[in-house]
Amino acid sequence: MSKCRYCGVEIIDETEHCPLCQGVLEQGGECATTYPNAVVGRRKLHFAFRLILFLSVAAGLICYAINRYVTPESNWSYIVIASLLYGLWMVYIIMKDNAGYRVRILSGVAGAVILIILLDALTGFAGWSINYVFPFAIVLVDVALVILMLINRRNWQSYLILQIFMILVGIIPIVLCQKGIITTGVLVNVVFLVTVILFLGSVILGGKTAKNELVRRFHI
Repeated sequence: MSKCRYCGVEIIDETEHCPLCQGVLEQGGECATTYPNAVVGRRKLHFAFRLILFLSVAAGLICYAINRYVTPESNWSYIVIASLLYGLWMVYIIMKDNAGYRVRILSGVAGAVILIILLDALTGFAGWSINYVFPFAIVLVDVALVILMLINRRNWQSYLILQIFMILVGIIPIVLCQKGIITTGVLVNVVFLVTVILFLGSVILGGKTAKNELVRRFHI
């Protein structure tokens, strides 16, 4: 039985090179396991998440009890619980294997906006969360998409679908503005215009590559 000193795996087959890294194998003795147990790392991550979940639940319950029996005139414990929930959500998204960085960015920003709106509501709802934070969050995602497109120039067209998604998200503040819930109409319209311009710029400058991506996505 041979062993790769780089990968740490045991090879039963009579070969001189590691099938993983192509490194030269070293002769070794008999070993109980042929390959390293890849499940161990996953189990450790799951245990870490369960531990964080337990600590968060315990902290939330303790804060709620203190709030109810010591300072019942305020609802500060709800703010702590909401923050803990957002933290758990981010830990879950980061630890999730099949969640790409685009999903993590969108989930992080969306969760932060929801948390800030909830904090605004718990403190009397002055409206600053939906009047300013929500529109600026859309611009933040737009800028992040442009940066990612510049970094990942070989596959920049894959971000077009996210730009279309952000245009649809940008319609929400406009509807809320028409309903009178959002009062910063100028800011909302500027944000929507910026989102549309960035998408049109990507399509026009992208040329045939952008066209082919849209055809592939929407079958038109």
